[in-house]
Amino acid sequence: MGTRNAIDIERIKQSADYVRYLALESIERAQSGHPGLPLGCADLGVLLYRYILRFNPEVPLWPNRDRFILSAGHGSMLLYPLLYSVGYNISLADMANFRQLGSKTPGHPEYERELGIETTTGPLGQGFANAVGIAVEGKMMAQRFNEAGFNLFDYTVYTLMGDGCNMEGLSYEAGSLAGCLGLDNLIAIYDSNHISIDGRTDVTFTEDVAKRYEALGWQVDFGDSSDMETVSCKLQELKEAKGKPKLLILNTIIGDGLDQKKDTNDIHGSPAGLPEIAFFIQNSPALRELFEQKYGREPVADKKALEEILAERIKNQKTEPLLSFAGSDEFMREMRGGSRAICDEWEKRLTDYKESFPGKYDELSRYLKFALPAALHDKLLHYAHPKANATRGISGEVLNLCAGEIPQMVGGSADLADSTKALVKGSPYIKRGDFSGRRIAFGVREHAMASIGNGLALNKTMIPFSSTFFTFFDYMKPAVRLAALMKLNQLFIFSHDSIYVGEDGPTHQPIEHLNSLRLLPDLYTFRPANDIETAFSYLYFFKHMSGPVALIATRQKIEERMMGVVPGGLSREGFYQLFEKGAYIFYETGGAGEPEIILCGSGSEVSLARGAADLIEARHNIKVRVVSIPCLELLNETDSSYREQLFNDFRKPVVFIEAASHRGIHFFCHRHVVMIDIHSFGKSAPGKKVAEYFGFTPEAVYERIKKQLP
Repeated sequence: MGTRNAIDIERIKQSADYVRYLALESIERAQSGHPGLPLGCADLGVLLYRYILRFNPEVPLWPNRDRFILSAGHGSMLLYPLLYSVGYNISLADMANFRQLGSKTPGHPEYERELGIETTTGPLGQGFANAVGIAVEGKMMAQRFNEAGFNLFDYTVYTLMGDGCNMEGLSYEAGSLAGCLGLDNLIAIYDSNHISIDGRTDVTFTEDVAKRYEALGWQVDFGDSSDMETVSCKLQELKEAKGKPKLLILNTIIGDGLDQKKDTNDIHGSPAGLPEIAFFIQNSPALRELFEQKYGREPVADKKALEEILAERIKNQKTEPLLSFAGSDEFMREMRGGSRAICDEWEKRLTDYKESFPGKYDELSRYLKFALPAALHDKLLHYAHPKANATRGISGEVLNLCAGEIPQMVGGSADLADSTKALVKGSPYIKRGDFSGRRIAFGVREHAMASIGNGLALNKTMIPFSSTFFTFFDYMKPAVRLAALMKLNQLFIFSHDSIYVGEDGPTHQPIEHLNSLRLLPDLYTFRPANDIETAFSYLYFFKHMSGPVALIATRQKIEERMMGVVPGGLSREGFYQLFEKGAYIFYETGGAGEPEIILCGSGSEVSLARGAADLIEARHNIKVRVVSIPCLELLNETDSSYREQLFNDFRKPVVFIEAASHRGIHFFCHRHVVMIDIHSFGKSAPGKKVAEYFGFTPEAVYERIKKQLP
């Protein structure tokens, strides 16, 4: 497999031209898409899926399959025809429906492992960084479960990246860590076609990419798309090489097979047009014959007539399916027999492994199918930390409580573990040649950290966490967004959450970040006010495992009287049920009747609301309610009757206190809602002084709201 004598160059070329045809006509039908990469890399794609990759479309989730990541996701019409050709559940009709509503073939690949799509790509560099994470997962799984004669995990990760991926700084961050860790199960292929949307890359990109990757600790080789025999040999040699991740710089021609648009930026991101498609068909023996079989030799030989045929096909696309090429399908699906045998052999090996290593097999089963341990559920439900502490410190304790019961929890921070407290205690860092640990030293690479974490989460064996100061969420946003888009189970732990950071000043005081997170669909943001809320946040994540969770923690200590507060008369189980609604009554003045004012907030501002409540009670002798809102998104989703109950249908003043920016929201506030928030960047001073400056003290809050009091 992969040797010079084992590949059929003529049939590779025929199938590659069929991939080109499917890409060209599908994009033309959509009048939208990027044909340049599929045309330039079609031969490579056929080589990979026919000869190099180990996978089984009949068992798409086979844990030891090789992975192919199209980091240059705009070239999705390379991936879809390849997946169709080898037998994944993508049809000609799906490709004809490219970029349409509800299609299996969106403009950029979207995470669907059953279809052979390993991750969502499009934002350049993300797929490459995900591939690094997948390679780390492979090394970790191999170290944990492989035994002599039982190589359960030895898959290789291949990623196809372009000039844009290499221009993005993310590829440097992720590539640097990959080199440091010596990820020799990772092969990146650089589609070096020297073209970007704005023109030839030499207007902006003249660095020596090979030397760059060599400096990062990679093994680098070169190839040309016109010589698939040599490329096949080089890929096999790179796969067998040990000690370093590998980069194959492949010279390609963007728009290969076209006439005027070949090797130009005109073909990067726009349909080729009928004259170019006709030229391609007439100059491809395989496609020319395919069209002649349907339309006759004479019309296909006449370029104008062929263009008219194509125009009719596009016009009547709902009744004109893409042409089927049985010869290509037969050739590509020949790999299935060998792949099926490899997969079946692995399944037999797993059965034998179960008999030889029953304990390890049981642990592996827990990796492959997660279930929240009952003991951990109970520990989190009844967790207590009675002393004053910062929620970052409490989070660190709870994280280790979870790690003790969930061995697949792995992760680390962007060089801030001592500050964010997000580390698995007693575990070493993973390093080159030793992936037995559970800690990952990501270095000061926030963007790569989150993207690599996504890679670790993709196969649903590892449960990654990543952590940094909240202000550096800016550097992580693209990857956090993709985690939410893919509903990946990654836990993001952010500490130093507000103006209370203090002396570091406005650059480190993330006033706008909280609501930036809340704007992301399918991400739940928890800002716990105390020990119980922190534990419940972890419990929510592990109980649901339905996507990413962001936990926002304080640098400063929460006062002792805030700890361990359980609403009166509730069991811990009942309390957690309220917590899952996103908010609950934290405190209320005793006595009959409804409160005259409701103070609410999240995180450390619940303590502030509690202090303001004391002042109101003492000075006005009225009933006050304090509502904690650990997760605003859950509160928004819960039944409206519960919200009305919490806030008494807004019949009396409601004060929302949060050390964050809610810019623009005030306009829509109810007449009985007062917002106490931040309107400018922070200040450099001790945290308490900054809080006083911005009016985040019980006395200042009282002064702001006393006009609302009866």
